Amino acid sequence: MTLGGSSTVGLVDAAVLDDGAVLDELAAAAVAENCGAYRKVVLAGRLWETWVERDAELGRDCFVDCGNNALAEIAVRLGCSKTVAEGFAVVGMELRLRLPLVRAAFAAGELDFARVRRVVHDTLGFTPGTVALAEPDMLAAARVLSPGPLAAEIDTILIRIAPAEVAARREEAERDRRIRKRRVGPLARLEVDLSPVEAEAAWQRVTEVAGTVCGQDRRNRQYRMVDAFLALVHGENRLGCECGRSDCTAALGPASLRRRTPLVQIGIDVATLIGLRSEPAYLPGHGPIDPELARQLATDATWQGMLTELHEIASDEGLIADPAPGSVSDSMSGRTPTQDRLCTSTFRARGSRRPGGVVPAPRTPAPPARPPFGTVAAATHGVAELDRHFHAAPRNGHGGHHHPPSGALEYRPDAATTAVVRARDRHCRFPGCRTPAATCQLDHVVEFDHHRPDRGGWTAPSNLQCVCAFHHQLKTMKLWHAQMTPGGHVAWRSSYGRNLVTTPTAGLTSAPAATLAARVGSGPLAWQQRPDPTDDEEPPF
Repeated sequence: MTLGGSSTVGLVDAAVLDDGAVLDELAAAAVAENCGAYRKVVLAGRLWETWVERDAELGRDCFVDCGNNALAEIAVRLGCSKTVAEGFAVVGMELRLRLPLVRAAFAAGELDFARVRRVVHDTLGFTPGTVALAEPDMLAAARVLSPGPLAAEIDTILIRIAPAEVAARREEAERDRRIRKRRVGPLARLEVDLSPVEAEAAWQRVTEVAGTVCGQDRRNRQYRMVDAFLALVHGENRLGCECGRSDCTAALGPASLRRRTPLVQIGIDVATLIGLRSEPAYLPGHGPIDPELARQLATDATWQGMLTELHEIASDEGLIADPAPGSVSDSMSGRTPTQDRLCTSTFRARGSRRPGGVVPAPRTPAPPARPPFGTVAAATHGVAELDRHFHAAPRNGHGGHHHPPSGALEYRPDAATTAVVRARDRHCRFPGCRTPAATCQLDHVVEFDHHRPDRGGWTAPSNLQCVCAFHHQLKTMKLWHAQMTPGGHVAWRSSYGRNLVTTPTAGLTSAPAATLAARVGSGPLAWQQRPDPTDDEEPPF
């Protein structure tokens, strides 16, 4: 049968195809579907625009109904709500007005509607110059990332290009916070929009209350979290334990009425902190944040310093040749823009936790970043050099070390090594996966040899990566293969021979963040209300 002009096979014919052919047909069907989605949104945008223009003419420069009739017609014809119809129309109009590269890729079937909608919505409110500068890198990311990870990559790109616009957009969004209630099957869902710090504080508070029961409570974690939320709504400070034991250790404690500040951790390089650069900061559990918000949070956050040294992988490892005579390069370092993006950080030491303090205000605006602005685009720029480097010689898993460093011959990495790897990766290193590093397993890229540890892959950051349990199992079963450079880039090969390269999220242009997580105990609260209501001392976090 045919679909959108592309030849595909039916379900009966698919039974006689090999796996590779099935994947090819699946990709062809997706392209046809994307082309149909493109026509739908473009036509919806055109009809909406026509009615808006007609309204303006009838109202003598005053809109009559802002094209609402067009939205009603689209909704009835497509059998969707007015809100969905407006979403189609907005995407169609924005693609025509300011996103020509994304529009062309969508028309060719290379992108699906979900990713195109993400690009459109996440760039609303930015100036045309900013969008034009960011579009090539956003398109490179949209080709390989799903909508969730794509949103974080778009934030990173826009922060590097226009940090002031990102900060202004965030402040405007915070003034438009909302709370909504909707039906979800037999249940109902309550949704609330919060700032990243407010969300972190609320999550920690719910987690604390959920942990006020003993370890024998019969409810699972999610059920207890919901009960804890309801307890806080009703003004309660703890849960009643449902273990059913007469000797339960979850004794009732005094209630606390103090509003506490969250325990947050911001990953930001020092140059950005003092205003010399405008690199994205990183808030675990949320993603990239603009430097201005990071500077605000730095006055009331818990910090842990991580001493690093920049290591120029591009030149030291031969990934990219030296810049040709006459090429544009950094006036101070002599590096090309692509080399800048292939720099990583070598960890040396970790400091202790310290409270927040006063952050000096930037005296001059930070210089603008140079392309490529995103990690995906950076990897794309150097893909030829990376491929050459990966296949030059097989890796032995020693990470460039001639002698095993401390702990390298032990199977389980120590706390310092674990912190370094999680800080570098921040999420699962499998292509397209964004499972947080805190919940990932540490995988030896080259297998550890339990019989002869000196001959196998060593337990060192240069041979470890964060991989979620699902993708770790596929690698263990030899269905996917991985290879790592000393700079932390990982080349993956699929079961059908497709090659993909993932880059370390942190360390490309700035020092990676530490991995302090908000630690919430499972027992009763460790702090109580102060007897003096005039006491302004902060809680001891």
